[in-house]
Amino acid sequence: MRSVNQLFAHLHNVNPIADRVSPACDIGHVNKSAGTPGYVDPLYGNCWSWTPAHGAAVYGRTDDLPVGPLDELANGAFLRVPFRRVPVIEVSSIEEVRAFAGSVKSGTPNFNGVWRGQSSHYTTEKKGRTKEELLRLYGAEDVDEPSLLPSAARTDLYFPDSFSGWSALLDLYVHERVRAQGGQRELLNFVNSYRYRMWGFATAQHYGLPSVGLDVTHDIDVALFFALHTFKTSAEGITTATRAISTAAPIIYGLGGFLHHELFKDEKLAPTRLLCTRPAAQSAMFFSTGWGHAPNNAAQRIYVALKLVGHEAWKFDLQPSHYFPKPQDDEFLRFLLERKSELKLPVIQDLLSKIYYVP
Repeated sequence: MRSVNQLFAHLHNVNPIADRVSPACDIGHVNKSAGTPGYVDPLYGNCWSWTPAHGAAVYGRTDDLPVGPLDELANGAFLRVPFRRVPVIEVSSIEEVRAFAGSVKSGTPNFNGVWRGQSSHYTTEKKGRTKEELLRLYGAEDVDEPSLLPSAARTDLYFPDSFSGWSALLDLYVHERVRAQGGQRELLNFVNSYRYRMWGFATAQHYGLPSVGLDVTHDIDVALFFALHTFKTSAEGITTATRAISTAAPIIYGLGGFLHHELFKDEKLAPTRLLCTRPAAQSAMFFSTGWGHAPNNAAQRIYVALKLVGHEAWKFDLQPSHYFPKPQDDEFLRFLLERKSELKLPVIQDLLSKIYYVP
């Protein structure tokens, strides 16, 4: 790892505000840290010009943090992210989930809240977070620190290595649309814009390629679908969705504090003729977050976690094909599958082998 003074915020995704310490820290252990080498939290990109001592709890000790408006609903169960604790609230029905989601309102028009459903809750231990790091940052070894790593970070993929091939496929897709429908000037302007690059990132995420971001949604039913189902994908990319079994621990995260330029909707990125069916069906937005020295950046946006209790008895009517339109109903997916059968270059085959779909 580079030393702290060799890192740049815009190149390495580190927090430009260094040496931040929570008022709920252990000041005695913080003072013991003076004179030590610089330190970077490898999951969030926060930096200090000294190394926090064991027990310093620079992110704050859980019990000493200020009480939040939802804490009384958590019955003492909290996740931990830098400088905050996140209440974990048990919900016992779909109606209760929907009612909770409907009650959440942003107090600031410029900030947006979204949801993300998962059939399992993952912690940063899987990414290699050590007990030593937890002691330095949170002052305890037993904190529950959620992992919301994007797929590229989970697989240790360097995303630029695959993006050039993906861009070539997108160029071909746009060229075919021009040939079939005309409108060369509009699409040429789009291809040469910054939005084209972001659209490339977003479509990669929506259709299964490892990316530097996550899909999130404003629609609580979409989050419920992903929380209540597990997914299995064959070597051919065919995906089957089945209800999570009783021993699963599905969870829905509420994430907030987003500015308008941080969440990317397909219809805000691409011309109408290039809009993709899958993100529309899932009310999906792309949150570009996890790269460089802050791969778990998304976890900092969690403000509540809904634990789905007794979920195996819940009735969810919509089928997987509602959220994953079939190839005959998804022009972009159909293009990808056709190119998979036609283009035999290894780099293209490697990319398209990651595309998944419901037949």
